Amino acid sequence: MSGEYRFARFRLVSTGGQLVFRAQCEVCEELGPQAGTGDAAMMWTVFHLDDYPDHEVFRELSSTPYRVSRR
Repeated sequence: MSGEYRFARFRLVSTGGQLVFRAQCEVCEELGPQAGTGDAAMMWTVFHLDDYPDHEVFRELSSTPYRVSRR
């Protein structure tokens, strides 16, 4: 990824800030809390699995901060 997207009236530029990670249950779509690392985010899956033993498929989500630059 380039870290920059251009549109007619503005552009989005990656701020280079800290990534945010979360885990999501693929069965019920519940999201765990935000974390600073993927490993920390995925720890939530252990607790979710304790509560819902049949929820065995999870997704790791990461989010990059962007800034809008108007043209």
